[in-house]
Amino acid sequence: MTPFKTLLLTGALTCVVPFAARFDTALAAESTGRITVIYDAFGKDSAMKKDWGFSALVEVAGKRILFDAGNDRDIFAANIKAKDIDLTNLDFVVMSHRHSDHMAGLIYVLERFPIRLTIS
Repeated sequence: MTPFKTLLLTGALTCVVPFAARFDTALAAESTGRITVIYDAFGKDSAMKKDWGFSALVEVAGKRILFDAGNDRDIFAANIKAKDIDLTNLDFVVMSHRHSDHMAGLIYVLERFPIRLTIS
């Protein structure tokens, strides 16, 4: 894994883990998890379309968290399909900040999957 990707994923977990811990105190005891990069410009997976932006599915402590949603809804949708990712049972969607290269795929998620909105 490149230093940039490691730094990016570490930053993503730094934002997501404390948020998820609030809802699941067992998180601290959980030592395994998985991060599936859905959207980036530098990955080596030839099945994935590359574009500027970021998205990852973080699975930890029994929770499934979509972190960001990329720069283009069609590329996001293609990458979801290429990775065979099921977004029907997400626990959280976290948008790191309001830049289009992190939010555009959210339209795809909202159009296809029912959500319950909680603001805290």
